Amino acid sequence: MPDLNGMALFAAVVRSQGFSQAARDIGMPKSTISRKVAQLEEELGVRLLQRDSRNLSLTQVGTLFYQHCETIVNELEAAKAVIEHTHADVSGSLRIAIPVSFSQELIANLCSGFLRLYPSVELDVQFTDSDVGLVGEGYDIAIKYGPLQPSDNVARLLFERQPILVASPGYLKKHGTPATPKELGQHAGILLGTTRSAPIWPLGKGGRKTMVSFNRKVRVNSAVMVRQLALDDFGIAMLSHAQCKKDLASGSLLPILPEWPMEPFKVYGVYSSRKQLATNISVFLDFFIKRFGSQESLLGMMG
Repeated sequence: MPDLNGMALFAAVVRSQGFSQAARDIGMPKSTISRKVAQLEEELGVRLLQRDSRNLSLTQVGTLFYQHCETIVNELEAAKAVIEHTHADVSGSLRIAIPVSFSQELIANLCSGFLRLYPSVELDVQFTDSDVGLVGEGYDIAIKYGPLQPSDNVARLLFERQPILVASPGYLKKHGTPATPKELGQHAGILLGTTRSAPIWPLGKGGRKTMVSFNRKVRVNSAVMVRQLALDDFGIAMLSHAQCKKDLASGSLLPILPEWPMEPFKVYGVYSSRKQLATNISVFLDFFIKRFGSQESLLGMMG
């Protein structure tokens, strides 16, 4: 039987997207984690991770093994949670609004993990781009992109991601590579947004910031579809670096104007101050923060 501690450390490396970050996250020397994962690979007789000086990625068998490791880790945490919440059981209903552009597969994986840990909670998850009213429409949590409008609600930062402009080699060969922000106006763009979203990208950060317009080829509220359309040579797209990391490493997508890095975009969990941070809201937000990165990383590695 594989070493459970090694399996947990392997899962931590994947969640943290690297040995160094895993070492910081769990407070263990990087060398110890590396040695334990190497021992696990030797014990199993397979390579779980592909390593080089700059990148870390899962092998095909590593991807499958990671899913089982996460299940085992979740079960162990569930057993621990039974003890921790004996006197304060997490239960009741939880209604959550999530933007349509979020990966539904990713959210499904998150919710499955959450329900395994907290089986007494009843989830009501709605994908919507409407500006939902937390109290009036009965939502406990709304996941929202920043910047947020001032309100009496409480907003907790869930994560932030670095956006990057990308295009396929095929598109750039046919249409050329823009050398300046102004030249983007001559190119087809794939816009992630709603019917109200304008074909504008915010390039740069701080005092070196500019808003650039482009010719909208497609507008869609699915980040997965934006990535696929970019891979299929239909135009330039703005994606999170985490989402297209594998494509950049393989050369399937190329960065556009990397000398104009953009401000990270932020995602918040918003809840009503009247709720006084009910236990089920608190544990869901904690779980979302802890698990989102690992699920996003896994789905990205799986393509």
